[in-house]
Amino acid sequence: MYSVEQIKAMGKEHNESNLLKLIEIFKLPNPIEIRREIVSSIGRQDNNDKVYIFMKYEAFNSENPMELIYQIFRTCLYKSKDDKRFSDLRQAIINYYHNENIKKMNDFYDFRQQRKNIKISDKINHPMLLAGDTSETLNIIPENSIQLAFTSPPYYNAREYSDYKSYAEYLEKMKDVFIACNRVIEEGRFFIVNVSPVITKRAGREFESIRYPIHYDFHKILIEAGFYFIDEIIWIKPEPSVPDRVSGYKQTRKPLSYKPNCITESIMVYRKNCNFLLDKNMKNYINYDKHENEEIDTSNCWFIAPKYDKNHPAVFPEELCRRVLKYYSFEGDTVLDPFAGSGTLGRVARKMNRIPIMCEINENYIELIEREEPGYYDLRGRSHKKYSQQINLW
Repeated sequence: MYSVEQIKAMGKEHNESNLLKLIEIFKLPNPIEIRREIVSSIGRQDNNDKVYIFMKYEAFNSENPMELIYQIFRTCLYKSKDDKRFSDLRQAIINYYHNENIKKMNDFYDFRQQRKNIKISDKINHPMLLAGDTSETLNIIPENSIQLAFTSPPYYNAREYSDYKSYAEYLEKMKDVFIACNRVIEEGRFFIVNVSPVITKRAGREFESIRYPIHYDFHKILIEAGFYFIDEIIWIKPEPSVPDRVSGYKQTRKPLSYKPNCITESIMVYRKNCNFLLDKNMKNYINYDKHENEEIDTSNCWFIAPKYDKNHPAVFPEELCRRVLKYYSFEGDTVLDPFAGSGTLGRVARKMNRIPIMCEINENYIELIEREEPGYYDLRGRSHKKYSQQINLW
């Protein structure tokens, strides 16, 4: 049996003998990693006639796993530039499989060939407080000018400040805000949402409450708003800090009545749709703090105590904001919270040398931010263009 290194060495030598030998080895019962490397090595050979015949047959061979199909498609991408046969085969594979990975590979390749640059607007220079409906107030922010958005949306009818006619209306409103965020977030940068299931209060003991899996439903509308999923981080709280749901079961021990204490929330990490790797975003930062002397989180479980505030029923812990800003932004970046609440993200962002953009509709919280965190430019009732030029926001 050949090793991956041996197959790679054969692929580097472009000659007829090696090509024929690679094709023969492919027919043998090799592990998938060997077969994948064989396809790659065949694709690097110069005899396009034989390479095309091999690729055309194997591309639609139902016995081949998708890992091999992806490698075949990769060959078609790079050979399609100079050989129409591979261009036609490339399109045939796209049409045949309707596969999301193949589509993404195709989009990435086309983007590189066009040598496009990331769209970045002029730099925002000052913290801003946008008062009103976020889906509207964000219209004054230039597109592609925000490097990170992190928020905890109002939970559906779980707080006094969050009341909607229906769950469908709630999700539609959240989608409007997410779409507005997508416009202003720089291509390839992150949108991070803190969310957890909520339960509506029962109208009476004879009625059942409804528990909403908001984080699952958010995934769909985030995708529709122009983002794609990267990670889920689990925020774990000390059990004594959360409402006690399990005491009833402790007393009766009756099956079906078990309700565990909910000590976790989801930190859902999404990236704005783009056709390039993160390297393209990172190359804009030549000198930056690498956090070499700081402790890092190595798992997707973050143990952080919640924060309680007399002015707001659901505030971010500063430590949660600090970690998100540390891992998903650089110093000098502009960061957005489309549901600012009491303004915790903005406060931490300024301490960490980021420029916060805070959006909030509740007048009480707006006054709280202005009172406790002075220095925001408040754009209420002012002309976007005239006022932004006057204070040189960007």
